[in-house]
Amino acid sequence: MPLTVYKTIAKPFSKNHRGVEVRERLGLSFSASLDLLSHCDRVELLSAVANKSYFAFFDPKTKKRSRAVNAALFRPEFEEWEKFSAALLAEDLQGFDSHRITSLIYSVAISFCCCVDLVSERDNKTPGTFFEYLIAHLFAWRLGVNPLTSIQVLNLDMDTHLPTDFIFDLGLERPKFHLPVKTSTRERVIQVWAHQRVLDGAFGTGRFLGTPVILTETKTATKSGKVEEICLPEQWRIYQMHIAQLKRVYYLDMPAAYEKLNMVFPPIHIKEFGEFFWEADSLSV
Repeated sequence: MPLTVYKTIAKPFSKNHRGVEVRERLGLSFSASLDLLSHCDRVELLSAVANKSYFAFFDPKTKKRSRAVNAALFRPEFEEWEKFSAALLAEDLQGFDSHRITSLIYSVAISFCCCVDLVSERDNKTPGTFFEYLIAHLFAWRLGVNPLTSIQVLNLDMDTHLPTDFIFDLGLERPKFHLPVKTSTRERVIQVWAHQRVLDGAFGTGRFLGTPVILTETKTATKSGKVEEICLPEQWRIYQMHIAQLKRVYYLDMPAAYEKLNMVFPPIHIKEFGEFFWEADSLSV
């Protein structure tokens, strides 16, 4: 069962986020998820999202339906993960363009999320934690360092530690990556900008590069099966102007409403997740 494998990830992840053992457990989870989903039916959903089609997995025994899956991005091919894992081990991703990486990682994440939907009741924490394992592992591999989840804050009266999202410190006189990981944002997205503002205030603007990674913004109506993307582009523009500046926002299933924010003021550079692997070095210069 995918959840059985999931429970074995926490221990090696806590020791070494970028370790091969973590990647092996993630791969086992992907394999187990694909196996479970192979016994389910696919149900086409009514997409209200332009130029995108979605389906859900349906368990005929329990009558449960999963969350929406982007048909164009989903590739249920474990062999693709094996090739990608081998490329990571060899530290050579030349055979993988950004979209191929995005599609693969989307498939790994969404397949596990769908399995949780089918075997659990309203469990949002487990998919979110799995997605954190997956993205933090890949960031740690690409940046070559393990992250922190709290940082020391000094002021006149106290020496304390501030809990944070994943922080990747690349070393002396180099920026640090601030990585929030979310399966979706909606009204909670202001937290991302607020955390960035705290880091800017404590350490100076530009020291921490805000690079959140988000799975999707889809919502499926329970009765009709209608899929919509819940987006707040005007609020995002206000946050970027008046709270803090995010360096990048990476998506696995990128909403069109947010992609357009690349072309307005203030620009919010929103890209598919696979782009990170090719531009990480230039972001930290």
